[in-house]
Order: sequence, then C-alpha cells, then structure tokens
Amino acid sequence: MKALLITLPKKYKWSDYELELETVKDGSSIMSFKLSGKPKINVGDRCYICHDGYVKGWMSIVEVGERKTFNCTTTGKCWETGYYVSRSGKFHYVKPVPQKGFQGFRYVDSDDYEDV
Repeated sequence: MKALLITLPKKYKWSDYELELETVKDGSSIMSFKLSGKPKINVGDRCYICHDGYVKGWMSIVEVGERKTFNCTTTGKCWETGYYVSRSGKFHYVKPVPQKGFQGFRYVDSDDYEDV
C-alpha cells in the first residue's frame, strides 16, 4: 500500500513531539506538516515519520491539500499558506528502520515497515 514519508527536523526532540502526538491521539485535534507540493495521497492513507535517522511510526492522514495561514494550537507558531498533510489519532510505532533525513516528502510502501 502506498504511503507518505516525511522527516521531522532533527532540531526537534522526539520527547517534545510525543507530547504533540498525545494531544491528537483521540482524534479531536490534528497535526499538520507543510509540504513542498501537492502529494498524490488520500485521506485514510498512512503518513510515516522519519526522525533522527529512523522511520519511527505512522499516523492516518485526515486532510491533504492547500491551507491558508493558520496558528498551531499546540505551539502557537504561525504557518504560512501552502500544501499540508494533516494527521490525527493514534501514533503507530514501527520497528525502527534506518532512513537518512530529507526535505519534502517521499512515497513508500507500507509493507516495508513492521508495527510493534
């Protein structure tokens, strides 16, 4: 199954990111990631997260497309208009897979990752 892979910048601590994951796990909030362009992916597909050299897990995509400028409800940061992938619900950890970080997004096959 085709999925999206994004890289969380190394400057962010995974422990801080886990706090954001906790905020959205019940599906009442979303977390968004700005993309370099519009991906060919659908709501309900998986979005895998790479951080510090490893793919760590995935979340379900709940929105994908262009968004106007908005303020993050968790960090308060203002995000510019652009294409975003938004995720919500449980974060599914996978057996860590080495992956060099990159900018933008990539397509991956979800069969290449094993949930833990």
